[in-house]
Amino acid sequence: MRTKKPTCSRCGKPKERINHAYCRSCHAMYERQWRKRHPRTPEQRWKHNARAFARKYWLRGKLRQKPCRHCGDAKSERHHPDYARPLFVIWLCRPCHLRLHAAKRRRQR
Repeated sequence: MRTKKPTCSRCGKPKERINHAYCRSCHAMYERQWRKRHPRTPEQRWKHNARAFARKYWLRGKLRQKPCRHCGDAKSERHHPDYARPLFVIWLCRPCHLRLHAAKRRRQR
């Protein structure tokens, strides 16, 4: 039994990513249009730039991934306690990261 290759719902060309509705070029076009209608605030731009900077250093191998600071899980993600220092990150697993942000939200109330 042959399966049909998934196609883009916008242009009909074969798509590279099975779990997405659009091919890469149609998705990029959609994102550009969406961003024009939903511009980032200065705070969002500041945070995005810090995250992108840290990600670039991580991809280049200049920022090493470490285990979770709280539980020691090897699968960890970056957390920026201070966006003014984009290369100063704390490595946390997803559950610990969510707990940290939940506690921060509770303190702000």
